Amino acid sequence: MALKGVQVLCAAVLVFYVTQVIGLRVAEQKCQEYIKSIASLNPIPVERTNEFVTQTNGVPAKEAEFPHHVRVGQWAYEDYDDPGFIIRCSGALISEQYILLSGHCFWATGDDYVSLGRHDYTKNSSLPEVQIKRVRKEDLIMHEGYDPDIKSSYDDIALLRLSEPVNFTSHIYPACLWTDESPLQLDKFTATAFTMGKFVNETDDTYVAKLLVQVVPSDDCAQEYANSTFYKKGITEEQICVQSPVEWNSTCEGDLGGLLQTLVEGSTTVYRLYGVEGNGHACEENHLKFTYTKVQSYLDWIEKIVWGA
Repeated sequence: MALKGVQVLCAAVLVFYVTQVIGLRVAEQKCQEYIKSIASLNPIPVERTNEFVTQTNGVPAKEAEFPHHVRVGQWAYEDYDDPGFIIRCSGALISEQYILLSGHCFWATGDDYVSLGRHDYTKNSSLPEVQIKRVRKEDLIMHEGYDPDIKSSYDDIALLRLSEPVNFTSHIYPACLWTDESPLQLDKFTATAFTMGKFVNETDDTYVAKLLVQVVPSDDCAQEYANSTFYKKGITEEQICVQSPVEWNSTCEGDLGGLLQTLVEGSTTVYRLYGVEGNGHACEENHLKFTYTKVQSYLDWIEKIVWGA
């Protein structure tokens, strides 16, 4: 009887697993897998929170605060008024070998490697930085709807395949993707991006900064960018409009592809990525509203490439 009871219990557990995990779409299945595996890595115990006071140009991120946030590349403006001006591109690690980023970041990849595990390039890090080379141009996969030759912020999303898999560590691991199709209940997200920097003594003068931004109606961004060639169709369902409580010119000019995220519900270690930064924000102008491309709108495309779904 005891053996039969154990068999019944095991069967019940299996049914629960199948209905709760296997029934989920691939991106969410992977999220649940990552959460379990990340727990075994003993993530660096740094304070991560969805509530903080935002200061002008953002709050410097603490080491290991955003384990998925990577520097995809950077580019020096040779014809800019200041020849030492550097533009960078952020990305989000979403699997062992793929990074999700803004499509318009393609031209800010002047160096030949991706940097993981480092938030602050103004000083030596106490945590090891991992650099993985980019080998082939075709490993940067832009969404088929995005045309880099025209000024547009639609379908502005891309994937970068790394030349080798990433070994997850206590301070380098992926973000989950936003998979909830129901109306958005959150009114705030954490935006992250690299600040504007220069080459200083052959090092990079930049760091990741975070801002707590408010979700606002799409019409607000439509009015903000009514005269922009990047938003001829207005703000679409595939985009979200957010507003910063402070000026953030340094992060706007310093990073082409910031991220929009929030902590996974009930977690203090894993983030869920909601969006990647849109294009055409005209950072030199005095405005506080910005668009992001919604990750959830492109899950089919992402899952097919990243996990073969």
